[in-house]
Amino acid sequence: MGSQADESKTLNTLRELLLKSEKEQILRIENRLDDPMVRAKEISQSLPEAISLSILDSKKLSCVIQPVIDDAIKVSVQKNPKALADALFPVFGPGIRKAISSTIMGMIQSLNQMLNHSFSIQGMKWRFEAFRTRKQFAEVILLHTLIYKVEQIFFIHGKSGIVLDHVVAKDAIIQDPDLVSGMLTAIQDFVKDSFDIDGDLDTLRIGSDKSVWIEKGEHALIAAVIRGTPPLNLRIKYRELMEEIHIKSGAALEKFNGDSHPFLIFREQLEEGLQFQEKQEDQKISPLLFCVFLVIFCGVGIWGFSTYKTTQVWQQYLNRIEAQKGLILLSAQKKEGKYRVTGLRDPLAKDPLGLLQKDTIDPLSIESRWQAFYSLDPYFIFQRAKLILKPPGTIQLELSGNTIIAQGQASHTWIENFRRIAPTIPGINGVKDEKIQNIDMAQLDIALKELTAIRIYFKKNSTVLVENQEHILDILYKSINRIRKLQSRVERSVQIIILGHTDSSGNEKLNLRLSRGRAEKIFSILIVQGIKPAFFSISGIGTKSPLKKESHTEDRQFNRAVSFKIFYGHSKEAANL
Repeated sequence: MGSQADESKTLNTLRELLLKSEKEQILRIENRLDDPMVRAKEISQSLPEAISLSILDSKKLSCVIQPVIDDAIKVSVQKNPKALADALFPVFGPGIRKAISSTIMGMIQSLNQMLNHSFSIQGMKWRFEAFRTRKQFAEVILLHTLIYKVEQIFFIHGKSGIVLDHVVAKDAIIQDPDLVSGMLTAIQDFVKDSFDIDGDLDTLRIGSDKSVWIEKGEHALIAAVIRGTPPLNLRIKYRELMEEIHIKSGAALEKFNGDSHPFLIFREQLEEGLQFQEKQEDQKISPLLFCVFLVIFCGVGIWGFSTYKTTQVWQQYLNRIEAQKGLILLSAQKKEGKYRVTGLRDPLAKDPLGLLQKDTIDPLSIESRWQAFYSLDPYFIFQRAKLILKPPGTIQLELSGNTIIAQGQASHTWIENFRRIAPTIPGINGVKDEKIQNIDMAQLDIALKELTAIRIYFKKNSTVLVENQEHILDILYKSINRIRKLQSRVERSVQIIILGHTDSSGNEKLNLRLSRGRAEKIFSILIVQGIKPAFFSISGIGTKSPLKKESHTEDRQFNRAVSFKIFYGHSKEAANL
């Protein structure tokens, strides 16, 4: 035993000497796997290079990270939207302020131009010219006061002819940029081919007051649509702009692949090229002085007329109230700048405020107090009756004095409600309903006639039904069920007597027993169908009251049958059947 222990100890020592370094490596690997901080530090060192390689190889990383970024932005906006607004403000703020400022300045300039020429003698002449030529007044002013105006500028790629950008002045007529580019290219090619010119076309004349200036660079050109006669230094500005564009984006223009977004950075310089100049006129007296005097004079006149008009309008309003049916004016006065009106109003009468004429008296300046009452005017009595009674389309109502008359067709329920409710309506003392046809009673009468016409036949000297009468039994079931529903509606109790018949052959005592057996047979069939027994009574009458005169032997079959007879009971019994 001792030798084995020594050998084991020696073996462990040898293992410790041989595997010491590997054991230390294994411990370091286990520590690396178990400690999340060690793994995080290693990943942080290699993450930037991994992202760079992933972007170069494919767009998978972008697709994976995009939802995470979207969710992070949404959460950030929900928690603190001010932080995102503060971050975006330096980008969007200046652009928004510039757009608002440009719009306001354009509006002020246009308004100032209109005011300067609206009330002068020259302005009157121009207004007459606008009326005669059917042009807008602003357009006529522009024709007489404008020296020049750059209406549009097209920034076009020279080789492909694609419009890279297009800016338009306010109130200018816009053409399709791609169409204009194609036409300019076609015109330049036509001039070169037709006149054998090596140079480029730099000016086009359109009509008597428009021209197109073309400034071409190595890879692009600018085409400016100008109204009037511009100065020559404007062309120098366009040439300098063309040079600046080629300096900044010459390589991009040379390698242009159809994407025009990189060239939107020149939008501001292009918009600065939308210049204009007007004639300067010396005005000794501002027309605004005349306008101020005219406004004061008109204001005094309008105030006096308005005071008189308001008094007249108020009186007319009160007269309309007094003339309106269903409104009784009790008092009307004006106190502390407000109108106070009190009176009586039928619920069906017009709203008193609705009687105000438009643009006269402000409804908010009127305090109205109207107590409800029922007007006994025939119009309101009749309208109130129609609202309360709600007649169906098959009923016509008529008011004769204090009596309401109804005629047409209606259900039993509506007729009963009419008889009960109509006398309680204010202004109605009498009711006439003789000309109303009770639809439910009419349908009940038809169903009863159909039932009394039904015959069920039996075999000779037997309570067994003749074959092939199933359809007659179906008709019988439907007819009885329809009678049950209708008699409940009209509150009438209907009693059905099942009459058993026999032919004239045989003993009368036996015939009576046989006829009752046949009636009981039909009774049991109906009970099986779920019809209450109280709805029926049974009678066997033998040869009494034959269904057909027996002139021949074949006629006897018609008397070997069951028929049905009807009589009415009390109305209170109808609900129980």
